[in-house]
Amino acid sequence: MVKDSDWEFFNEHGFVLIKGVLDPDRLGTIQMAYEEIWEQEESPVNQQKLLQRRPFIDLIQHRPIIDQHIAVFGSQTQLLQYDLLRQEPHSERPERAWHRDFSFPGEYPLSINTIVYLDSMTDERGPTYVVPGSHLGWRQAPSGEDRCRPIPGEIAIHAEPGDAAFINSAVWHSATANRSDGWRRTVYLYYGHWWLKRYEWQHAVPWQALEGADEERLVLLGVKQPEDLHMYRVDAKRNQGHIR
Repeated sequence: MVKDSDWEFFNEHGFVLIKGVLDPDRLGTIQMAYEEIWEQEESPVNQQKLLQRRPFIDLIQHRPIIDQHIAVFGSQTQLLQYDLLRQEPHSERPERAWHRDFSFPGEYPLSINTIVYLDSMTDERGPTYVVPGSHLGWRQAPSGEDRCRPIPGEIAIHAEPGDAAFINSAVWHSATANRSDGWRRTVYLYYGHWWLKRYEWQHAVPWQALEGADEERLVLLGVKQPEDLHMYRVDAKRNQGHIR
């Protein structure tokens, strides 16, 4: 369900945490598929590998996720990148690694990074940190040694398994070191406008993702243009774009 209150928060702060986008059954399916692919594939586990497997193909159209993006990008929504990330227990990584995924700040997002959490994001496991409002200015993210340190105004996203953070790609954000005894597992689904180039544009979309695909999936995968190129039809129950 798309809630105006969530996206009002997103417009102001550049991110929002939405609870329970994966119900317990779907969460268990994704956790199991995650472990299977990590056993069978070498890192990185990216779009080309994920779009060969049914649980991850289905996830790109999972309504509690995709409807949030349709509410922003309308019928122009495209999947730009898709990854699994995994961090070992007792990591010795730096405290922060500040960055933007897309360097065009402004009120209207060009792309949104959705992080689906498969583990509890406690302080020990290393929650995602964001700097609220940093999508609105052209000031550069910290560099050099400052890129690896906490900064004033940062906020930790404390999520539970099955929750998802939707982050404007222009927001400064950072993963953090996993100091816990367990793995830190996340799924990254990165959506934006249809006219943005897919990250793995040089590779054909795996045939498994195209088999039996409906029109929505073909548009999401960038193999079919939206019919209404100059109109942003919205299927979710809110106005397209940010609320004012």
